[in-house]
Amino acid sequence: MLPVLLVLTVTGGLMGYYFSRVTGNPLRMPYQVNRATYGEAPYFIWQTPNAEPAYRHAAMRNFYLQIELPAYRKMRTATGFVFETTIKFLVIWGFYPGPVLTIPLLVLPWTLRDRRIRWLLIAGAVSIAGTAVVTFFIPHYVAVVTAIIIAIVLQGMRHLRVWRPEGRPIGLALVRALVVVSVLLVPVHAWLWARSDPATFESIGRKRARILSMLEALPDRHLVIVRYQAQHDPLPEWVYNGADIDGSKVVWARDMDPEHNEEIIRYYKDRRVWIVEVDDGRARLDAYPMTNSKPASEQISVPSPNVSVSGGKPYARPETRK
Repeated sequence: MLPVLLVLTVTGGLMGYYFSRVTGNPLRMPYQVNRATYGEAPYFIWQTPNAEPAYRHAAMRNFYLQIELPAYRKMRTATGFVFETTIKFLVIWGFYPGPVLTIPLLVLPWTLRDRRIRWLLIAGAVSIAGTAVVTFFIPHYVAVVTAIIIAIVLQGMRHLRVWRPEGRPIGLALVRALVVVSVLLVPVHAWLWARSDPATFESIGRKRARILSMLEALPDRHLVIVRYQAQHDPLPEWVYNGADIDGSKVVWARDMDPEHNEEIIRYYKDRRVWIVEVDDGRARLDAYPMTNSKPASEQISVPSPNVSVSGGKPYARPETRK
């Protein structure tokens, strides 16, 4: 217990320091501030909804009110709770052990008799059961039990390894096959994940990274205004920044009406201003127009068929001097 207490004490102290620097309170997490500021649906199913915040952007409003809030309301019904909890457990099974590593779990009745891992079984069961009362769920929410799952699978493989029906080492051969298949499936799973939703995968990763890399290679500092299509899925988000937003070379912001765009452009008056138009399959980077007329086009080479960049000198207001 001493090493565990030492690790938890140091970790808790550092996290408390981090919380105090961000929120002003060592016991108030930044995530709590996020939920209080933007979230209407609470995180646990027994909590009551918050008052609807004032959203300045359609993408944020759609995420919190069209995706999160219906999920919370569904979890509050008996049928919805049973259905969503079943889905959670299926997702945990598919994401962690999966079909291949389920085979060692078939000897769980023998594994349960091992006193050395009984505490792991209890801790893992309690942790996974806790996901049932959480409104939203993503597989990495139970990443804390990864080591427990691996330990149980390995213990099951130990029992399976000594299985010798009629004196034949079938269990040994089966365990070796499981290891080989697991290794071979790694690139297959990576390929399937990348192919599962090419538009989303590209939107939140490669296309944005290409644009960011190109702008960071240019002189000066930049402001990128992102304009979504009307039916944009709010999950593949383009707009996020580092902790020191004003100190970043590239700042990302959501498109608003011309008056509010002008306000942020005045704030970042020393930056070159661009606009990115995002749809399901492509992203186009242009110089932000000073008027409603389209700026003169000057093509810039970009190593991607799904990212086009055009426009003359980006719009930047001259810096006022006292």
